[in-house]
Amino acid sequence: MDSLSAACGGGERLPVRDDLSSRSAASPPPLTLPLPHDDLLLEILLRLPPEPIYLLRASLVSKHWRRLVHDARFLRRFRAFHGAPPVLGFLNNQSGPPLFVPTSDAFAAVPSSTMSHGSWWALDCRHGLALLQNRNSGNLLVWHLMSGEQRYLPRPPPALDEYDCGRGFNAAVLRAPGNEDRLDCRTCPFLVPMALTHGDDAGLTSACVYSSETGVWGDVISVATLEEVEARPTALVGNKLYSQMTGGYILEFDLDSYSLHVNEVPNDMFCYFDGVLMPAEDGGLGFAVVDYAGLHLHLFSMVATMDGTLVWALRRAIDLNKFFAPDVVVRCKTVPVEAIGFAEDADVVFIYVYDCVYMLHLKSMQFDEVSEKGHYSSIFPYTSFYTPVLPCLLSSRNDKV
Repeated sequence: MDSLSAACGGGERLPVRDDLSSRSAASPPPLTLPLPHDDLLLEILLRLPPEPIYLLRASLVSKHWRRLVHDARFLRRFRAFHGAPPVLGFLNNQSGPPLFVPTSDAFAAVPSSTMSHGSWWALDCRHGLALLQNRNSGNLLVWHLMSGEQRYLPRPPPALDEYDCGRGFNAAVLRAPGNEDRLDCRTCPFLVPMALTHGDDAGLTSACVYSSETGVWGDVISVATLEEVEARPTALVGNKLYSQMTGGYILEFDLDSYSLHVNEVPNDMFCYFDGVLMPAEDGGLGFAVVDYAGLHLHLFSMVATMDGTLVWALRRAIDLNKFFAPDVVVRCKTVPVEAIGFAEDADVVFIYVYDCVYMLHLKSMQFDEVSEKGHYSSIFPYTSFYTPVLPCLLSSRNDKV
């Protein structure tokens, strides 16, 4: 009897236990972690990137998640948390690139495949809505880019029905006053102001406004002008809509008083008048233009002097040499560099250098290049947060969440 047998109190050897196999057989099933509490989950969802694709994918996890994401209180918190809506793309009227050019891989407007340059002319894009003009019939169409819904407008009054001739005409689309807190611009009433310089009377410009609530055009008003309206991006400052005119003039359409005014750009600014109108940081009318010589983006604000004369005051000068790659800086010496668009909700200036478009975020100073090359002039940026719509409207090219 060896010492081990003696210690066990007998002559027989005890069977050896397979501890590993016993533990494996007796181990409990793996724990299932509970889903986060709603408050914690909402805080996580709140911090998703602002592009619509991320909340869309979260809404597809379950019915419970969808209810959380679609709750109006959460959507308002989400917008307040992120501040400015993301820039998702822009409309343009140049042959070559598509009518709608996405600037984010997470969004593709539909039915953009059926909305081509051959049939449509882009006039404006604001508050989630795009305004297009049919090149053949001249009819106006309001297009909700997120849902794809379209609404044709009736013909304007006879005094403005010559607008489809192409020259001396401009129009815009905007959310009706009092609807700033509406989360879904599909059901939000909108206005379409339009202005036309009469071809048979170059000294007169007329305007009126279409209301989606009434479904009719308002009264026609007119103002004496020396130049004609141009089809370039407008600027909305408060309830005043500004349009560029030839000869260095600006047409002001006061939507509150329903009146027209013409402002002349000071002579020393005429050489700069190839930029884009925009709301200024001080709350007035601004103007963005690139100074070719020093390659600086100049941001002006229109102010009135003591005698009432309107002048442009330089508010900011941004050195673009710090943002462009060295080869682009060299190219800028031989090709035009222009500010061609401004996203009002996002404070983003679009800058064109030959066949490239760049986006400069004025608050964060983030600088991005648009992947779609092309020869662009005026563009109309599209910005939007997530809106509860069909998921097929967002592309799946960006699979990162």
